[in-house]
Amino acid sequence: MPLFRVPKVKKRLTWRSTVTIAAGYVGMNGIVLCADTQETIPDYIKGNTDKIRYFFDRGLHVAVTGAGDSELIETIGERIEKALFRDYSPNTFRFTDEVRDIIQQEMSSSFRQYIIPYASFPDRPSCELLILVSVDNDVNNYECLFKARDTTVREIQYEGACVGAGIIIAQSLFERLCTSFMELDELVLAICYVMFQAKKSVIGCGGKTDLIFSASKQHIFGGVSSIDIGLLERQFDSCEETVNHLILDMVNPNCTEELFDQWISHARTDRDRSLKALYGDGSELHKLLRKIKVPEISLSSTLPDTDTSEDQQ
Repeated sequence: MPLFRVPKVKKRLTWRSTVTIAAGYVGMNGIVLCADTQETIPDYIKGNTDKIRYFFDRGLHVAVTGAGDSELIETIGERIEKALFRDYSPNTFRFTDEVRDIIQQEMSSSFRQYIIPYASFPDRPSCELLILVSVDNDVNNYECLFKARDTTVREIQYEGACVGAGIIIAQSLFERLCTSFMELDELVLAICYVMFQAKKSVIGCGGKTDLIFSASKQHIFGGVSSIDIGLLERQFDSCEETVNHLILDMVNPNCTEELFDQWISHARTDRDRSLKALYGDGSELHKLLRKIKVPEISLSSTLPDTDTSEDQQ
């Protein structure tokens, strides 16, 4: 009896989706927003694409990234940008609550138009967005971060937010590494490490890292190049073994002082090598980190003169 070969049934091409990691964090002197660049259509192909939309004009900067259907992210992101710029004036004060309400209206309208008609579909389109809004003009000087999904919009204050496949590991690292009291330069490096670990550990996350930061009080809005972030990630990877040994040996009573001193020496060697590789020969990353670091306030220049020798006489 002949064997019949059953042809494989081709899966219906699903919505073009972005299995990704995107994250934002609000620090003491600014906000950092980042995303990986790997885009995946399940069971088909992988590619790389820029995932942060960015537009600015007359002191208003808007950056949008997200996870989910990439075409939906692009469409809704563009609508939010246009809505924020539509009634914007550099001479009119606008509170962050008003910014949130504008985003809320666009999310609700987009939900009715793009998602509800496909609610019964097994692969219903969806997206989560992180939106960075920075205002720096004659009457406004602030930045704010929002997380939006379906019809809900929430302002992120004094913490971080993640969306996408790498949310669990990224949120865990946020709790370990980041605080809202961190300076912007420290926060940039911490977020780069969070993205490095997420891309390394989570299937679907990968590619390069796009990163934008805002420090409106310093009148700075910019980004870190993917080349510099790639150099950082190489140093994270090469130093990981030393760091892991130090963590274990710190609490191991069987680790001798000599062995522990060896790992301390390795750590110093790794640091010297990393600093030379990253910041030698007029590194652009070094210049950037110096630029966004808030100068320390000298107490001697701010405190009043307390010399009371004449009064005592």
